[in-house]
Amino acid sequence: MLQAVKQKVVTTLPETTVLALVRLRHGEQPWQLRLKARTRAALGRPPLDESAGRRGMRGEVVTEFDAHQAHRDNIRTVEDILGSAGIDYVAVPGTRGIARCLAVSIEDRPAALEALAAVLTEPHWAIQQAQEGVVLSAAGAQRLDDKAIRALADADVVQIYRLLAAPTGRALTGPDLACEVEFWQREDRPNAPREDGGTFDVGTRISPRKNGVVGYLSSGSWQRATTSPRHWLEDAALPALTEVREPIDIVYTWVDGNDPAWLARKSAHTDVDLTAELNSSAVHLSRYVSRDELRYSLRSVAMYASWARRIYLVTDQQVPSWLNTEHPKIQVVDHKEIFTDTSALPVFNSHAIESQLHHSEGLSERYLYLNDDVFFGRPVDPELFFHGNGLSKFFPSKAVLDVDPPSSNDLPVMSAAKHNRELIEREFGVTIFNKFKHCPIPQQKSVLLELEERFPEIFDRVSRSRFRHPDDLSITSALHHYYAYATGRAVPGSIRYVYQDIAREDTRRRLVNLLRERDADVFCLNDHESPESDMQTQQEILGEFLQAQFPIPSPYERES
Repeated sequence: MLQAVKQKVVTTLPETTVLALVRLRHGEQPWQLRLKARTRAALGRPPLDESAGRRGMRGEVVTEFDAHQAHRDNIRTVEDILGSAGIDYVAVPGTRGIARCLAVSIEDRPAALEALAAVLTEPHWAIQQAQEGVVLSAAGAQRLDDKAIRALADADVVQIYRLLAAPTGRALTGPDLACEVEFWQREDRPNAPREDGGTFDVGTRISPRKNGVVGYLSSGSWQRATTSPRHWLEDAALPALTEVREPIDIVYTWVDGNDPAWLARKSAHTDVDLTAELNSSAVHLSRYVSRDELRYSLRSVAMYASWARRIYLVTDQQVPSWLNTEHPKIQVVDHKEIFTDTSALPVFNSHAIESQLHHSEGLSERYLYLNDDVFFGRPVDPELFFHGNGLSKFFPSKAVLDVDPPSSNDLPVMSAAKHNRELIEREFGVTIFNKFKHCPIPQQKSVLLELEERFPEIFDRVSRSRFRHPDDLSITSALHHYYAYATGRAVPGSIRYVYQDIAREDTRRRLVNLLRERDADVFCLNDHESPESDMQTQQEILGEFLQAQFPIPSPYERES
């Protein structure tokens, strides 16, 4: 019922009114912010800003930010504190050599909390009980007071993290990047029963929760782990079976549709190559316009996917003026370097360009393909996109294909999907129904090379399709997944994802919500086919949002 009322409000009221109501609900109207400020001042409390959204704690301003590194730093800081205090702990293994959490015997909990309280005296540290959603104590004076320690005294799991903020005030860290400390119970009853039907040895330590790795350690294992140099059962713990252990690259395609030289190349072929068969969207201005999305998409990589080994930028004789091409991770690749037959160039069709990406020299076997309107929204790991055994994942959409054959009445993405379907039906005797989400696209180079060897005429035809054509196939974004699944090399995955067509009237409201919630693994800000008159407004909305979402320049940008 409540959801129906919300939907009625959203669809009935003007978008500006809906946005005002959303801000009212979250206390973000100017008069609400002023009232909060006056109230805090009257109570003698420091003013709140976005970096201080947790009971008045202010974040340390930084000019560089890598979420994975911040997580590692939090863990190492706590490890140093516990080690210096002589408190035994076990580093429960996570991925890429980083602890998932730290296990401390429950009888050492008071000493551990005292040690943390005594050392975390800087004004940018927070300690909270896990899953409570509120910070119970934070350093900011000389030490955590006794009341704050008592509030944590019964906690099974506590989270410790440094609050970091961008120069704009945007909070960058929170409990999702915390070092978690579990306090393990000791079992001293003889032959105490285990959940699996066995019995515990006397002195076994038992985890207070399911941490995904280990539920308990016998007294001998606990002793070996706490005295090991790496605080685990072996000095060199093996990676988990499911961990991605090979390098993962990222590939972008990019075009500056305002570049005079590129426009001249495009104009030289427009009258010759355009036919009545083409859908009007194939050459629509919005398909080529650059709103500086690439800059912010690269910032999202630096912030949330820094594990990427190398970043390939595939362009047509273009390089963004701001791009730091000297950075060791950046590799600019021209179309001439990847097209099997360069006589097909120039092309202005993403289907054609994508059909050749796997030819990039030095490209890893498994990589992610991103359009520049796709962004990482929070810390992600390679395991979101690939399995440790090499299988890639794909992310089906709820959007379905109609049953009609492909034609120029279809948008290019739809006609290409139908041609993909025809190939799969012909080769494997099965059909497909769904399209895919607009998100990072996991790719396997060997799959694409096999496809190219098996269907050379398709790759040749698509690579020569100068503008999007009803005969195209979408090789990387769809056919790769269908074929890989049919041959046992890919499986469906799930991802927290937001898609926003920026031509929609609700764009500003949905971006405000995305900025506030920060609950999407990835999001796409796609321009389907905007009127030229709307582009300036869209530029302002996107520019404001992207700068707020990704306020810190990445190392892939030149210093201004």
